[in-house]
Amino acid sequence: MFRIARNCQIHSSVKINVNEGSIGEGSIVREGAVIEGTYVEIGREAIIGRRAYVGGGSAFVNTASLKAGDWLHMGIDSHINIAMGVSVGHSLGLGTGSKIFTHGAYLDSFNLGAPSQWGSVTIGDNVWLPHAWVNPGVNIGSNVVIAAMSLVNQDIPTGSLAGGIPIKILKKNYLPKILSEVEKKNLMDLYISQLKNRSDFDLKTKLIYNNNTLQVIDGNSESRFNLQELKIEGDATKNSTIVKDQLRRNGVRFRFAEFNGKWVSWEDLK
Repeated sequence: MFRIARNCQIHSSVKINVNEGSIGEGSIVREGAVIEGTYVEIGREAIIGRRAYVGGGSAFVNTASLKAGDWLHMGIDSHINIAMGVSVGHSLGLGTGSKIFTHGAYLDSFNLGAPSQWGSVTIGDNVWLPHAWVNPGVNIGSNVVIAAMSLVNQDIPTGSLAGGIPIKILKKNYLPKILSEVEKKNLMDLYISQLKNRSDFDLKTKLIYNNNTLQVIDGNSESRFNLQELKIEGDATKNSTIVKDQLRRNGVRFRFAEFNGKWVSWEDLK
């Protein structure tokens, strides 16, 4: 049985055929997506894009599984083959056309000696794979960026920037970086300009940034986004919800949800 949590948006064209598993609160599954397999567990606030595909060949063998943390993003036409098991942490971004495979075989491996690969894939927290391909048996650490169009055929250590066909480590200890106050202010100016360009955002809303905190004043309501501690306090209004969404689009994600007009942590909602 596949359990769909509250506040999920599942398009009518989506095909779900899963023996056991779940998808977390606030997740979105868009047109033409397919989710299938023996076991599929997806965390909160996932976005499964148009024609994204979880499952693939051997999706119903005993070893087939996907265990994904919160904020799994699968871009248009991305694919996770789960035959030998895929385990990913929080904030995995699969860009348009990205692929993760746990098996690959077609030609006769016994008589021709053709390649045959079978192996599980593990990926840590905070990993970005824009239009990249991950081969069976690969392990990717946390805080990793893979360059677009890359072929990931070897393990990638935590904190790396990697790219190429085949993949090479371009820079070790690439992430995390310690930003200066000027760099933080420049980023906040970018975030605010993005908000003001959104057609759904009320330009009367005041946005004040100071000491890692973005204050959102919406009429008589106020909320405060602490970007360093990843906490939200105050009123959950339409415009503060838009702020939360725009920050998410820039990779700044909060474990908070609206409850009775206030921002409440996921832990307190359990």
